[in-house]
Amino acid sequence: MKLDYQLTTPRLILRPFKTADLNAFFEAVNQSAPYLEPWLEWCDSDFDQQQAHEWIAASRLSWQHDYSYELAIFDRFSDEFVGTVSLSAITPLFNSANLGYWISHNYHRQGMATEASLAIIQFGFQILGLTRLEIITHIDNYASQKTALACNAIFECEARNRIFYRNKPINGYVYSLIPQDLY
Repeated sequence: MKLDYQLTTPRLILRPFKTADLNAFFEAVNQSAPYLEPWLEWCDSDFDQQQAHEWIAASRLSWQHDYSYELAIFDRFSDEFVGTVSLSAITPLFNSANLGYWISHNYHRQGMATEASLAIIQFGFQILGLTRLEIITHIDNYASQKTALACNAIFECEARNRIFYRNKPINGYVYSLIPQDLY
């Protein structure tokens, strides 16, 4: 898919990463690391600009080759970097993908994750033609669970060893969405 794709919502602009996003992305990760580290293994105080650069390059390559679709989220009015939302682990055999999101600490508790997620959910169902999306959360990640439910996802189960975190399998909650959940 082309890298000039863009989604807009009432408050947000979502688009594939650009190299020019490096500093804003790096700054947001570092400011938010204490809040995200319990849930995102890659997000810690050691995250550096080289890793941020590699992340953006990998994100762009995955988008171009239809491996995954990660969108950088920006505040529509201030153009500030807000976070990311993505469809990954796309499985053609099951016509499904995983939905993931993280929001910069400065934008927590403002509904930004829900707004961005709903936009990429519609992209997944309407543009990609997917028929199932899964949101996998840590059992004690209440904010992520709240976002999943706000997107009308259905809690399915506690899946054993569903998350591999810090070289250890742990249980995770599985939420799902199908097109009928939105329309």
